[in-house]
Amino acid sequence: MLKLPTRFSFLPSRPVPAIFGRLLLVGVSLAAVSLIAWLGWSGQQARDEARSASQHAIRVAELRGTIAYLDEWMTQSARLAAASGEHRWADRFDEAAPKLNAALAEAAGLASPETRTAMAGTTGEAHRDLVTMERRALALAAADDLASARTLLDGPEFAYLKDVYASGVEIFGQNLATYTETRTELLNDRAWREAMGLALAVLAVVSAGLSIRGRVRHARDLGRVATVALIDTLTDLPNRRGFYEAAASLLAEPFDEENALLLIDLDRFKTVNDAHGHPAGDEVLKLVASRLRGIVRGGDIVARLGGDEFALMLGTDRGVAWTGSRSEAVAARILAALAEPFVLEDGTAVRIGASVGIAPRDVDCKVLSDLIHRADVALSRAKAGGRHCFRVFEPAMEAKVRARALLERDLRLAIVEDAIVPHYQPLVDLRTGAMVGVEMLARWPHPLHGMVPPDAFIPIAEELGLIGHMTERLLARACRETAGWPGDVTIACNLSPLQLADSGLSLAIQEVLERTGFPPHRLELEITESALVGDLDLARASLGQLKAIGVRLALDDFGTGYSSLRHLQTLPFDKIKIDRSFVAAMSDNAESGKIVAAVVGLGHSLGLSTVAEGIETEAIAGLLRTLGCDIGQGWLFGKPVPAHRIAALLGAEQLGPDAAAVAA
Repeated sequence: MLKLPTRFSFLPSRPVPAIFGRLLLVGVSLAAVSLIAWLGWSGQQARDEARSASQHAIRVAELRGTIAYLDEWMTQSARLAAASGEHRWADRFDEAAPKLNAALAEAAGLASPETRTAMAGTTGEAHRDLVTMERRALALAAADDLASARTLLDGPEFAYLKDVYASGVEIFGQNLATYTETRTELLNDRAWREAMGLALAVLAVVSAGLSIRGRVRHARDLGRVATVALIDTLTDLPNRRGFYEAAASLLAEPFDEENALLLIDLDRFKTVNDAHGHPAGDEVLKLVASRLRGIVRGGDIVARLGGDEFALMLGTDRGVAWTGSRSEAVAARILAALAEPFVLEDGTAVRIGASVGIAPRDVDCKVLSDLIHRADVALSRAKAGGRHCFRVFEPAMEAKVRARALLERDLRLAIVEDAIVPHYQPLVDLRTGAMVGVEMLARWPHPLHGMVPPDAFIPIAEELGLIGHMTERLLARACRETAGWPGDVTIACNLSPLQLADSGLSLAIQEVLERTGFPPHRLELEITESALVGDLDLARASLGQLKAIGVRLALDDFGTGYSSLRHLQTLPFDKIKIDRSFVAAMSDNAESGKIVAAVVGLGHSLGLSTVAEGIETEAIAGLLRTLGCDIGQGWLFGKPVPAHRIAALLGAEQLGPDAAAVAA
């Protein structure tokens, strides 16, 4: 056996072939370890990229919905500004524009180079042209050129650009979704192959485990993509798309007379957002969803369609025998549940309510769109009926809905064109007979329908969010018309409960007074007790701001259902108005007389003047004088008339039946 030379005696004295074999084994082992390490690192990197691609797919689904929502928000803001001239719609447009640009930029960053190039071409140019036209319409509306603004938005160029942009965004969204899903699949395939390579490199069991874990995560992520597409992320209820798919499947089943669609629209939800902020509104929507879940049964489908609109499709309920219509019973439970106060996390209690439209399924109804249309018609009738109620669809409702739509259109135009005018009814000192003020009342002389009653158009203005704009225009005109009247004659103006919840109310009133030069002390604002029920703290803040301007405040319709001494004790009222229902019944009903006497005494004890509404006879006026009531209002002293008819009344020394004849 060959020995190494002595000078190499520090090395182990072993056969040369054995040393070479050991070195070869070490080298192979190092290579194997390096290969395993590289495969492990590369496989993990592929899995990480696959998970990232899955997250991108989820984000793509979210971005498609966000882009569609913000684009519609901007267009509707421009149209509402063109219809009403209100500056707040321009503010909402400016709020949405950067969000839409950010969403489009983020979506482009997730897209393939080819998709980005296509989006930057015709679709991008259409988007920029649309925004330019919408901003031009906003500028025209700000300059009070509403007709030009509407013409611009209703023109063929705007419609063509809208179609081009919508088609481009849809194709962009489909390509983006396809790109992210394809990339996810390719990365997962790569991860799988490298995991198998790692398995062949000795770590088969460990590698298989990692591969299985990666596939489970991938399946979970794909499930999340599907969930995002069908579930409302705020309430965890099905969204519009999810509801349509589930409801269409239910309609494909055999006919069941219990099947019905209920559309639910929240009442006064906008007030919650305006008064407490959108986070509070989101919290209320979650609580609404929770209460609706407590009402439905296993075969039912409840969903949030968007905004403050929910839907409920009643399935077959074999577990309960209903003595009447199940849909009506469920609607009644919904109204009762949503009428209860909602307590927010900060302890604030808010009240909303709901209106419900019911469309029962009939034998021939197999198309969901028909059922939705019927429920929407019934919902419109429920809103027109005073809200907090439900209506079941009837064929005759179609004509009423069309008439209501025409009235809404005419009302929008009438407000913009100042076709709604102020009339004035005298307020008379019951002791002297002198006129001390007038109440301004809105009147709408329609060119086709004649004089439209206030109770027919004011609720519509409230529902459309136009009541504030209408009141401001009426008040400005009234201030100009009455500025030259004697300085001790006051002008009373009714405020809607919705206006009291508007944080910009006091500023709007102040701007009207400053623009017209009308003295604040001559203006009285009347607030009904129902406006104080929802949020007393908000009412206190709003009334305090109005009082700081210098206007006077009156509590209207006192004693009609929400009477509370707390209102008189904590809120800065100057006057109490006794409801006409008590005044008119004084001569025939002793109890009504006692109520009026009590309110008059309460007002005097608190240092508040009292006004009696609805005085039609001298006998009632005499009773009120005896009780010490300060001011009277009613047909005995004059009906509501235009401003030029009041001059004759102001010239009369005493107001009574003769003056009423002048005002007739």
